[in-house]
Amino acid sequence: MSEIKLTYFDVKARAETARLILAHAGVRYTDQRITFEQFGSVKPKLPYGQLPTLKYDGELLCQSMAIARFLANEFGLAGKNNAESAQADEIVDAVNDMFNGRVALRKETDEEKKSELARKLIEETIPNGLGQLEARLLERGGQFFVGNNLTWADLHLHFFVNIVQTNHAELLAGCPNIMNLMERIEELPNISKWLKSRPESDFDASIATF
Repeated sequence: MSEIKLTYFDVKARAETARLILAHAGVRYTDQRITFEQFGSVKPKLPYGQLPTLKYDGELLCQSMAIARFLANEFGLAGKNNAESAQADEIVDAVNDMFNGRVALRKETDEEKKSELARKLIEETIPNGLGQLEARLLERGGQFFVGNNLTWADLHLHFFVNIVQTNHAELLAGCPNIMNLMERIEELPNISKWLKSRPESDFDASIATF
């Protein structure tokens, strides 16, 4: 059995897709969650000064999407061939276009600029992105985004949709197929177990807003 340790903060954010993949795979791993105070002493030792990191059989991997993609490949969630892997990457990139808009909003300190970023995110970026993904899902059969089977792309979208549901559930009203997919993901035994047992932090609640 492989030795796996995922290290991040006590928050979902950039590690949650990896956690969802590991949960679905049903493998044992160390879910190391460090405080922001502890990060200060850890940061200089990290290759890029960032978390998350993944220690897999002694090999240290960095960058959240590289970690998630690696785990997807390890546990059969990256597609059955190169074309399907590319299709999964496409969906992940489309989700990240929306997620990165949210990150930019949270980092902005000028209140006037922040207000405009929030308007654009809620009125344009997320509605357009979700609409495009809804159409893409239908084009590919309506069940899953890749090859009519679950991939990490579906799990990555689940992570983002969960954020949207918390803040602006109305933005999902025009995405019945996406919402059906989210419900089916949540019914998967290992995912259901994880969603019910995963830690929830005060910081999760504070960064969930936009």
